[in-house]
Amino acid sequence: LIEVYKKLRPGDPPTGDNAEKLVESLFFNFRRYDLGRVGRYKFNKKLGPVADRMGLKLPELERTITKEDIAVIVGHLIELDNGLGTADDIDHLGNRRIRANGELIQNAFRVGLLRMERVVKERMTIQEPDKATPNVLVNIRPVVAAMKEFFGGSQLSQFMDQTNP
Repeated sequence: LIEVYKKLRPGDPPTGDNAEKLVESLFFNFRRYDLGRVGRYKFNKKLGPVADRMGLKLPELERTITKEDIAVIVGHLIELDNGLGTADDIDHLGNRRIRANGELIQNAFRVGLLRMERVVKERMTIQEPDKATPNVLVNIRPVVAAMKEFFGGSQLSQFMDQTNP
């Protein structure tokens, strides 16, 4: 775990506690990582037989990765290495999913809110508690910038003239 932490965060001191927090925030934190309903369904459909052979039960409603999921993934990789089963073709269209425009906008908005959260936390550490008001702490520019970035540079956006005919 510490070796993985050294690769992901080369400048930070590699302690077991830091490595544990990083893995926890990357994979087990719902705010940071979400399989979604479709992702959980496809995960269980693909790895359900492996879990049955291992005597494990995969959760049906949990939208983050669990410890059982990791055990089943490792079991599947071991089976593949032993010649059991076949690896997925990443280019096959059956392994892809169309993301609706609402989901794309939601992700852009979430990124903006996370940036705004970081700014608010920074200001809370700097600002004196008696002078800290929501008006002073909260700045909506990161959210606005994320939305402008999405609508201005997304693969769904197209530049159009601003003239009125």
